Amino acid sequence: MTKKPSPGSQTLDETALRAELKALRAQIPDQPTLNPIVSVAFDLSRRLEAGDITFADLSTLATRLMDSAYVHRALLLKEQIGVESEAATHKEFSDFVAEFATGKSEADFEAFKARFSRARNGIVFTAHPTFGLSEALSNRMAEIAMSGTDKGHTIGLPHRPDEVLTLGYEHDRVQSAIRNIRDSYTDLLADFFATAHKAYGDRAFKADPQLATIASWVGYDLDGRTDIKWTFSFVVRLREKVAALSDIRARFLALKPVLGEGAEMVRLARQVTGKLDLGIAASEAQVRALESIGKKGFTLAHAANAITQQDGHNLVSAEPILTLLDQIVEAAPGTQAKIAVASLAGLLRATGLGMSHIHVRVNAVQINNAFRAFVHESWTRDLTERQALARIVEMIHSVKPETVNFETLDLENATAIRQFALAAQIAKHIDRDTPIRYLIAECESPATILIAVYFAKLFGVSEIVDISPLFETPAALETGPRLVERLLAEKDYRDYVTKRGRIAVQTGYSDAGRFIGQIAAGLAHERLHHGLAEVIRKANLKDVETLIFSTHGESMGRGAHPGPLRRRLRYVFPGESRWRFFQHGLPVKHETSFQGGDGYLFFANRAFAQRALATIIMSGKDPGEGEDAFYTDINLALDFQIRLRDYQQELFAHPGYRALLGAFGANLLFKTGSRPVKRQGDHHSDRGDPARMRAIPNNAILQQFGYVANVVAGLGAAVGSERERFIEMAKHSPRFLPLIEMIARAKQLSSLNAVGANAILFDPGFWAQRASWGREPHLDAAFKFLAEQLLDDDRAQKIAGLAHYLRLDAIELHQILEEIGLEGGKIPDDHRLELDLLQAIRAALIMRIFILTAQLPRFTPTNEVTHAEIVRKALSLEIPEVVQVMREAFPRRVDDPRDDGLFVEKATYLPKGIDDYGRIETEILEPMETAYELVREIGTGISHHWGAFG
Repeated sequence: MTKKPSPGSQTLDETALRAELKALRAQIPDQPTLNPIVSVAFDLSRRLEAGDITFADLSTLATRLMDSAYVHRALLLKEQIGVESEAATHKEFSDFVAEFATGKSEADFEAFKARFSRARNGIVFTAHPTFGLSEALSNRMAEIAMSGTDKGHTIGLPHRPDEVLTLGYEHDRVQSAIRNIRDSYTDLLADFFATAHKAYGDRAFKADPQLATIASWVGYDLDGRTDIKWTFSFVVRLREKVAALSDIRARFLALKPVLGEGAEMVRLARQVTGKLDLGIAASEAQVRALESIGKKGFTLAHAANAITQQDGHNLVSAEPILTLLDQIVEAAPGTQAKIAVASLAGLLRATGLGMSHIHVRVNAVQINNAFRAFVHESWTRDLTERQALARIVEMIHSVKPETVNFETLDLENATAIRQFALAAQIAKHIDRDTPIRYLIAECESPATILIAVYFAKLFGVSEIVDISPLFETPAALETGPRLVERLLAEKDYRDYVTKRGRIAVQTGYSDAGRFIGQIAAGLAHERLHHGLAEVIRKANLKDVETLIFSTHGESMGRGAHPGPLRRRLRYVFPGESRWRFFQHGLPVKHETSFQGGDGYLFFANRAFAQRALATIIMSGKDPGEGEDAFYTDINLALDFQIRLRDYQQELFAHPGYRALLGAFGANLLFKTGSRPVKRQGDHHSDRGDPARMRAIPNNAILQQFGYVANVVAGLGAAVGSERERFIEMAKHSPRFLPLIEMIARAKQLSSLNAVGANAILFDPGFWAQRASWGREPHLDAAFKFLAEQLLDDDRAQKIAGLAHYLRLDAIELHQILEEIGLEGGKIPDDHRLELDLLQAIRAALIMRIFILTAQLPRFTPTNEVTHAEIVRKALSLEIPEVVQVMREAFPRRVDDPRDDGLFVEKATYLPKGIDDYGRIETEILEPMETAYELVREIGTGISHHWGAFG
């Protein structure tokens, strides 16, 4: 018997394996069917099954590769944020402010004040399920990034998420990021006032700078969720208020040494701390009341009454504190003290009585259905009819506001209505001044927005709630400007946005990329921006700000340019988009999302947050008009977008694309968020339909299979016969080049060999060949079983067909990139080879799982679960369910055999098979489970290479 190496031995060396992959690639011109990843995976599988290497050897190798990818990702994160040092950030931001402080006159100062009187940019944190890194792993990544070197790092942590992912956990994570932003916002305000003071003296403190807005929807997003109760959201908002007031109090107390002990200063300081103390105590009592419901007979009525009683001491507006802080600035003894207090006041003005602003979110269907139930008349069946719109407008015009209390909030079943009632209670008991965004997903009808305006007026919150449609589908992106134009034709809607001072829209890059490809989606968003600017210009709404919130993720497949943050911001909101508003004197604000755990990494510490926030603020600089062939040659650019969109839509309908998405579904991955996962069914249904799959798992699966086709594919078709003109444009257009750069970067990481390696797992010929040569006789039966099981399985054939289809496109892609002068990964670097090696290791582990599946014993069907069904599930990597069913069918004896001697009554018969059951556990189920955990961990390692999950 071959002696097995000890666990953790250096039997497998990544340098040698990388060299092997490189050597195999060199043979492809002479062996066109050769797949280096398959070759290495097969070799690893055969050695593993022969006992020449152990599972521990593979695990150790995979861990080293994942650690390497993790360190590389950390350093890339630092590059993306652009952080050098806090001192460098402060200097650059101060220089930016100084550009606008160019004169000394009163008129110059008024112009300076006006420039910073409103935020040009904003940050929105979302709870998208990208918590693929544990909190410890995220913190360690930030530490490595700050070190600036890839040497001397010991990770020592599993590459996986935390075990328990609840909404409360996600809220804790986002609050950590927001605390870093609050620190950074205060720091940058200090830079602002220091710079302004040099130009304008103490007049600088009369400025009211709005540098950026900070918002979060974590805890308030009900789109597609039924597991969030109103009490959770209300308590979360109360806790955020307590945290914010406590933060302001702590910052203020830290300033006492510079404020002095003058009588007037002491009096004002006591008033500030007194009001803050009362506000904190009242809010804490309200939290305790709500959390006591159901304990010892304590009811909602008791809690509601306790909250109402606390309102006498409650603080529901920041104005009393701000008034006192302004007085302290006047009385402060020196410039540094004035700067510090003015900065604190600026933070409070920016965030109100909360850690940040909040966004609530529902779906258009929820709004429409709530309205139908509310009105309960036949005309609401088709809300797109003119008659229906006219009736809704009349309801808005004649609405009589209603009041709500906690009982009505609790009794309301319609989610969309309940969210308006929640906003009313927040305004009444928590914060009456700070705006609340009301986001409506999948909005394609003006009626939906008008219904929302009606409910906002009904519940008396139309003066603090900004209703925002989300445009993300191809139809919505195309018709969005016309929808807004139709809304502005209604006087009541026009009056609503005029009174609010803004018209808000949200655009979705992730889902748009899922429907029409990410590059075409980016261009569709830009056309939407241009259309909105024209609509607002025609409507003559010069005093109404257009607020555009771009929702995108941290990966290329969900709309994030892989370059520096400055370029990422310009990718989703190009200078031309801002110029279309600016040239007509129309105020515009752009907000960008940072989604889930991956997004929070940009604010993982104070230095990161300072740099990211400074970059975001500075990206709001007024644009200048510039010559760009991408905008002057309109027909060429539009033809490019249309042809690329058409190619992507054909690709998404390709049976191989659907087979790839549905082959394993999300089973290659850990659960990465609290949102309930809707199962898509087995692979015989159309679970790979992109229209039925959320954007994050859609992109995550493309990453795992090694080819982000929704970014990479279609350039050749889009360029068409006018290649020379496009090459010239790509070389010189500031807008077009970043689009091509993103394609090139995605192609550097993409590998059709990886697609082929994942496809071959389902190829009956592969398993039959392993049996036919007799090299592994102890597994011949398993190989034959797998070949027979997969004979009718079409996944291998369809995915291989997709790979051939994409390879034809990739030929043209490489040629175009070479002509432009961009590297497309035709010759992979060491990082890509390490990614290929991770793919090979995982393929070998999946082979082990399949081989173990072939050895599962048959059992009597229970609960309509058959052996054949269990095999099908295992071949789709639904391993937790497979193991659970098998353990129920073959329960392992858990008591110690030595217990037999404790029984007084003796027996000569011992039940047959109980030792066999033990072998099923130790020789099949435990190895299968262990291999599957490593498969999923490698999935995280692969996502490191892409820089984000999904």
